[in-house]
Amino acid sequence: MCMGLIVAMGVQLGACSSKKEKKAETNQSESAELEADQDIVVTERQMKTVGIRLGKIEKRSLSSVVRANGELGLDPQMKADVNSLVGGVIRKILVIEGKHVSRGQTVALLENTQIVELQNKYLVAMQNRNLKLQEFARQRELSVKGAGTQKYLQQAQADYAMAKAEVTGLKQQLRQLAINPQAVAAGRITTMIPIKSSIEGNISKINVSIGSYVDIQTPIMNVTDNSKIHCDFKVFEKDIKSVHIGQTVDIMLTNQPNVKLKGVIYEMNKSFENETKSIIVHTRITSKHSITLFPGMYVTGLIDVGVGSVNAVPDDAIVKMGSKSYIFYLVDKKVDEGKASNHFKRMEVITGTQGLGYTQISTLGVLPPSTVIIKNNAFYLASMMSKDED
Repeated sequence: MCMGLIVAMGVQLGACSSKKEKKAETNQSESAELEADQDIVVTERQMKTVGIRLGKIEKRSLSSVVRANGELGLDPQMKADVNSLVGGVIRKILVIEGKHVSRGQTVALLENTQIVELQNKYLVAMQNRNLKLQEFARQRELSVKGAGTQKYLQQAQADYAMAKAEVTGLKQQLRQLAINPQAVAAGRITTMIPIKSSIEGNISKINVSIGSYVDIQTPIMNVTDNSKIHCDFKVFEKDIKSVHIGQTVDIMLTNQPNVKLKGVIYEMNKSFENETKSIIVHTRITSKHSITLFPGMYVTGLIDVGVGSVNAVPDDAIVKMGSKSYIFYLVDKKVDEGKASNHFKRMEVITGTQGLGYTQISTLGVLPPSTVIIKNNAFYLASMMSKDED
């Protein structure tokens, strides 16, 4: 019984210890959040020394923009699956992924013994056509001399036309399989079918290996032409009325924010994307660039929708911290022992168009119109925050 009591006390103590640890972790987390929300205190003397000015968010006539996210894409005609028109076994693969290929270039060889029968049928059909042609010529000659009948001449002519049509059809089948009919006519029978690319571009993916069996529904490989890559932006319902074909777009790669491109809208979808209440806006990249772009890269676009009155602050009022932008707003003024101090908090903002020393902003929180902000030297408060964190 004593032993059981000791074990029970141990379990209880362990549970208490675990609860304390969890509580400590929670307190630490809450403490970190509180520290992030703590006021930044700047004395009047510091304000004068640094030259910090206060003011309000202004309404400015700037080029208004719609911010949209999306990704790079290709038009349907810029990508293709490489298929075979008949089933067979892959005997040779002549390219690797990433290799540039021309339209009509052979990229693989497929073996199919059944095409030997097709080539034999073509040879037989050619012989039959030649015989029918000779018979037609003979009946025509007899008719001219008055020794033949019109019935036999018409029958010979019809037989020749049918034989000729059969040869034409078989020849077309051979050409579809990339087999040269002239080579077959010369007696060069093949069991290999060259598989060719239908567009110019780069091999993006090879789906088979040597010895694989493929049928007409199996994509052997994929080819993409990235030379005319474009951006597909998602524009939400509230902004659709402001966006139209012909507008210019400032484009930034999401994972390479220093890369900036220019584009123009050339087409817009006429239906919503699933349940997102957004439409796809197709944007052609117009600026010259030396970077390599791939379909699927994430992009951010600022669509210029014309000059309008927007919320804006001086460029110097915005400070970038990591990947986010902030402004600082006044929350309180205090006087302690005759010394005045100003208490500020930071607010994350989304920046838009720039002009005449001002930047369009959208705050991620609600600020009343009467809110007072720092209008210059915002970096000074950012440096004070960094020192506090250290």
